[in-house]
Amino acid sequence: MIELVDAEAYVAALQINKLLTAADPAIRSTAAYALGYMGIQEPETIGSTLVNLLNDPEVIVRSEVVEALGGLHYKRAIARIQHTLRNDPEPLVRASAAEALGDIGDEQALTALEDALKDADEAVRAYAANSIGLLGTAQLLPKLEVYLKSEPSVGVQAELLGAMYRLGAVEALSQLLNLLDNADEDLATCILNLLTDLTERKIPSTLIENASEIRQSLSAIAQRFPLLRYQAEEIGEQLATGV
Repeated sequence: MIELVDAEAYVAALQINKLLTAADPAIRSTAAYALGYMGIQEPETIGSTLVNLLNDPEVIVRSEVVEALGGLHYKRAIARIQHTLRNDPEPLVRASAAEALGDIGDEQALTALEDALKDADEAVRAYAANSIGLLGTAQLLPKLEVYLKSEPSVGVQAELLGAMYRLGAVEALSQLLNLLDNADEDLATCILNLLTDLTERKIPSTLIENASEIRQSLSAIAQRFPLLRYQAEEIGEQLATGV
């Protein structure tokens, strides 16, 4: 099935859709993953089938199903995904739900995402912060500032700062770049992924204006961590060409 995804064989989507009822959870999860890409030409048919697996007993299946629904931007699943975000016992699935709600792009999910900023799991909070940046408005900035001050995880702090910058808090960028300047390799990787996302979705209006400051930090991180050089340079090139 992965080969079909790589080949963009969209005509196979309806056949793969039948595999969602397979007895083997590995087949169900792989089918869900594939349909997140290949179901774009049949989103209603594929989406309605995927929703039925949100209560699958296997964690990896539920996670892949939620991500697939996000990839298909299947808005009819928003209520079910919000329920998953609030109630699924597995952090992996809740994190996938937080990410999917941002991908679907409907602001009705904001309340559930804000609640997820209190989740016990760091990854869930991080994805929720990113999705709030995608869906929210500047009116949420005071609340995000409060969450930032109480957030113990530096990685989640970075996501909150990215969201705040997206929503118009220009000063959040300096704080984010300060985290990058002092980051270890794992945190630097997370922040580079965040910066990549900022150049691709809901691009902040001041991003080009701040490009020089960002490129300076990117240059420093490329020197500190050679394995991250390519991504840092790629982001810098995007900024140099106007995103």
